[in-house]
Amino acid sequence: MALLRLLLMAAVVFVITRWLRRALSGGGPVRRPQNKKPWWDDEKRRGEQKPKLQTLQFRQDPYDVLGVEKGASREVIDEARKRLLEENSPNAVASLSEEIQELARRKTDEIETAHASLTKEQ
Repeated sequence: MALLRLLLMAAVVFVITRWLRRALSGGGPVRRPQNKKPWWDDEKRRGEQKPKLQTLQFRQDPYDVLGVEKGASREVIDEARKRLLEENSPNAVASLSEEIQELARRKTDEIETAHASLTKEQ
């Protein structure tokens, strides 16, 4: 009797889980290709360009980027900018891989943007 109750509970949980998945994913039927081949076996689909993933960029607080407290003086902001530019300079990582150099360029741009926005406000 306990086994029957356990099986019944498992079936109910299974049905509810499937229903919730469909309801939360849009509720429509799952689209499958007509020939039911995976994309790597289908010559026509293999040549298609897949969309690239985009990186989300969140706006950061300029004070956090420079590592200074809110309301810091112009001298403190300039010192923080100088220190961070020395640490994250693309010239400092010129011997490393292209990915690291690109990261250093992005970080430098971020520092410059934060500095410009803080000095513009003052």
